[in-house]
Amino acid sequence: MGRLWKTAVAVAAIFVLGNLFRLCERPGRNALDPSTFKDVDSLTAYINVRSGMYTSRGFLTGFQYTMLTSMADSMDIRMGFSGVSEKRNCWQMLEDGQVDMVAVSVSDTIPADHAGAVALSMPFRGYAWAVRSGDQGLLYRTNRWLGMMVHSSEYGDMESRFFRSYNLEPYLKAGTRTDRISPYDEIVKRHCGLLGWDWRLLSAVIFKESRFSIGAYSRRGATGLMQVMRSTAAVYGITDLFNPEDNIKAGTLHLRRIGRRYRNMGFDSVNVVKFTLAAYNAGESRIEDCINFTLDQGRDFTDWETVAATIPLMTEQEYVEEADFLRHGRFRGRETVQYVRDVLSKYEEYRTVVEG
Repeated sequence: MGRLWKTAVAVAAIFVLGNLFRLCERPGRNALDPSTFKDVDSLTAYINVRSGMYTSRGFLTGFQYTMLTSMADSMDIRMGFSGVSEKRNCWQMLEDGQVDMVAVSVSDTIPADHAGAVALSMPFRGYAWAVRSGDQGLLYRTNRWLGMMVHSSEYGDMESRFFRSYNLEPYLKAGTRTDRISPYDEIVKRHCGLLGWDWRLLSAVIFKESRFSIGAYSRRGATGLMQVMRSTAAVYGITDLFNPEDNIKAGTLHLRRIGRRYRNMGFDSVNVVKFTLAAYNAGESRIEDCINFTLDQGRDFTDWETVAATIPLMTEQEYVEEADFLRHGRFRGRETVQYVRDVLSKYEEYRTVVEG
């Protein structure tokens, strides 16, 4: 730990110990007097992490997100998120006022040209929250809240949720079962009813999309646990795709709409799931091309395995030229075919070791 970090930790410790004697309330929605934040109704945070959300040490990003939103709730303010990544200059973003708080590892080194412009909260779980050095009121309230929070049962539950092992390999080897897949099981269970799916199948989709990383972000702009596009989320009135609840809700509503399309076409329940997964990955109009191409070849377009076996022909120019009805032209489709297989394979694994 660098000298700056040691100094910050010492100051934070003295600050918190000096004030804890005057604090008796538990962390909660009314733990802090809202009037002290009369000039602030929202904050923007940035989570600066390594290796995405999940590492061998736990679900770090999800933990930080939950801690930050919990503090905001206790202060009766809204917490927005600018991003989740280690690739942007979070220190400059903080100094310039683009964000109000940055979650950083205590092992990080504060660049010399920013050292005087930022202040650090008390550390917890190897992380701290950086604020602008001039925001002493925010730093005070942050340390006050953290000082109470880390000794609460709520914090213990949060640690258990995000830092327990979700590795299923021991259960597979031992032939035993568990009832947990990820820290987001309860959210998944709440929303899977919209689909009429087994919650373990929806979990398999999330695993394939993001490996349960709320900070997952693709070059195309797909975001969060279910890799939802912002344009898609907007259709369902959802804007915060870093929020696990909203992201899963948006993804589930989208899956439901896609599934209804194939049910209305008379597909059986097994194929509705397979075609829905394929369309979620490749897009509905692309899969419509695949269906129409399979039909044109005189094959069963209602059976996904038949369609998947026909897709390779869509890479051959002679077939594509004759199929002038194709909206998107040639389609390799290997990624989409593998996507469906991977999700269903993961689902079978979950069915083997996870209680339904």
